[in-house]
Amino acid sequence: MKPAHTLEELLPHSGPMILIDEALDAGEGWVTAAVRVGEDSLFYQSGLGVPAWVGIEYMAQTVALYAGICAKRAGTDIRLAFLLGARRYQAVTTYFPLGSLLKISGHEEWRDGNMAVFDCQICYHENDQQLAEARLNVFCPEDPIAFMRERA
Repeated sequence: MKPAHTLEELLPHSGPMILIDEALDAGEGWVTAAVRVGEDSLFYQSGLGVPAWVGIEYMAQTVALYAGICAKRAGTDIRLAFLLGARRYQAVTTYFPLGSLLKISGHEEWRDGNMAVFDCQICYHENDQQLAEARLNVFCPEDPIAFMRERA
């Protein structure tokens, strides 16, 4: 079911730091989002597109979108989370080309308290041709501000 809230309401990001364009669908343990690669994309490089390494952030924001959807459903606040790492990021391209519509999907594979692992993929939206994949390890502390202060 497509989320009823805007990206700004679901993500702990703001303004140009929101790199995904649309929440497509979400369910128990999974989420999909979309990105249109345009000349106004934050990391766009003229004549090349968006570097494929940006795909890790597309995936991370899609996982954050899932967390935001879960928080809204539970009636709790959107919390800041941390990307601990991306394992086995593989891309079949060096750039996502101008004009392409990308579908980013995330599936929660494991959760233990505030830690989770998501399998993520980036595909062309039109034909589901896979462009990149990775496993993201994320941590969402109960109180992110207190967590950061403790480590400062």
